[in-house]
Amino acid sequence: MKQFMQFLKDSPVCFYAVKNLKSMLQESGFEQLALHEPWSLQENGKYFVTLWDSACIAFTIPDDMQQVKAPLYRLIGAHTDQPCLRIKPCAQINQNGYCKLNAEIYGGPIFSTWLDRPLSLAGRVTLKSEDVFHPRTELVNIKKPVLIIPNLAIHMNRGVNDGLALNAQVDMLPVGALIPNLGEEQEQMVLRAVAEQLGVNQEEILDFDLFTYVTEEPQIVGFHDEFLSASRLDDLVMVYTAAAALTQAKGGTGINVLCAFDHEECGSRTPQGAGTSTITYIMEKISYALGRSREQFIDDIMQSFMISADVAHAVHPNHPEKHDPVMKTQLGGGPVIKLAAAQSYVTQSCDYGVYEMICQKAGVPVQKFTNKSDSRGGSTLGPVIAANLPCHIMDMGIALLSMHSARELMAVADYEYTKKSFLEFYQQ
Repeated sequence: MKQFMQFLKDSPVCFYAVKNLKSMLQESGFEQLALHEPWSLQENGKYFVTLWDSACIAFTIPDDMQQVKAPLYRLIGAHTDQPCLRIKPCAQINQNGYCKLNAEIYGGPIFSTWLDRPLSLAGRVTLKSEDVFHPRTELVNIKKPVLIIPNLAIHMNRGVNDGLALNAQVDMLPVGALIPNLGEEQEQMVLRAVAEQLGVNQEEILDFDLFTYVTEEPQIVGFHDEFLSASRLDDLVMVYTAAAALTQAKGGTGINVLCAFDHEECGSRTPQGAGTSTITYIMEKISYALGRSREQFIDDIMQSFMISADVAHAVHPNHPEKHDPVMKTQLGGGPVIKLAAAQSYVTQSCDYGVYEMICQKAGVPVQKFTNKSDSRGGSTLGPVIAANLPCHIMDMGIALLSMHSARELMAVADYEYTKKSFLEFYQQ
């Protein structure tokens, strides 16, 4: 758990999640491959590729490819991004003595949870280079609290406790400075901070992908230390447990794969997202490098099995009426299989039954979740992946409270339960 909490702390945005995932894999003997070069894969080999700095596909080859058993590919898919605020290119707004940042909403955050919290910025910066088709990129993390979104005082908003409607363009702009403190460079606050952090001239910066994050560290909570309160549990808890299982798994009879996609929170329809053919192309490249025919590859795909690993809803202590009257998923009750008749979660008993048996073998409790029948729930990676990867897929996750809040809550026990189930999956 301590290692996971450190991973959360060190991964304020998707780019750093992939950077730290890369380090974790390399420390376990994984070799990085280039997408645009031929691959030479060996039995018992461990490999990974990164996609646009914000997604990662890692895989291991079994000891003896002659002894593999269907499903050949055993995949776990999760995502590296989280709801937050993204800074617009023309970032600075100077009004009424304050310097604010022009921001837009990324994904579906709970607006009110971002108010009155110390915030910082992290992301990717694109810099000039000699080759116009290959600009330089650097990751940047301001690290210290530099922003805050102040609430309107109750004296000026008497109905605030009766229900609060926040406007993304008006109420969600973070303050970063007082104008008198900016000096002559009133339009350069963000660029100046980024340039100083990277040790480059402002003129070298072409543009950036910068996101806000909460600076408060992950914290164990509860009279019996049973809870973890942290930002970005959705979905870094699934990324990390899958990566930990992949690096520790031994003796499996298939190709184990971790797919850490980006952009799930805004639809997945990007080259590094789950809604494109990228993972299928990577699996075909693996198949070709192992000398398998096109027909074998198609057969392998159809028989493969993916666990779509995203977080799930726990029954709320103050609002049990929002949940199904019977299936009330508990924190600490083990991983959650997610079901939906509308297929917003990929639902087939022949597939989620597989995961139930895996949990039984691992000695792990397992739960099931469905939305209340008169409520529309969310969706996740499973249905998106199924459009391009026609294999066996089931949706599951760790139960959370406060999903999409600036800080979310999970049970410590569910971390170990889920990791054990993933290990059992990979070692079958």
